[in-house]
Amino acid sequence: MSSYAGYGIIQRVPYARLAAIDLSYDRIGFERLGLLGVTDGKWMRELWGEPSDHSTAAELYEDMLAADLARLDADRKREDAERMGRFLNDWNKEDEVETPPIRETAPPPRRGLLGWLFRR
Repeated sequence: MSSYAGYGIIQRVPYARLAAIDLSYDRIGFERLGLLGVTDGKWMRELWGEPSDHSTAAELYEDMLAADLARLDADRKREDAERMGRFLNDWNKEDEVETPPIRETAPPPRRGLLGWLFRR
């Protein structure tokens, strides 16, 4: 999940599912972690011993990831459909022309002598 899109996926996964993932040293190991160097691996072996497996969370929890991605894709499609429905409803409302109410105009006010002289 090293991309912005991956971060969005992590944000949408319920916390209970993330908390159920076992990312212990013995299960994950360190050889597949790109940021660790040779010296880091040597120190980890000295401190915690050799892990039983060198894997990634994506490999260990592939079925969970696939289910979450399918759910997120379904949510995205539903949101897109709702958004398009709102857009089309608003667009159809713009096509409806509202006729302004017809108001009868009042007769012009009568001008007095000064209004007639000064054209007001």
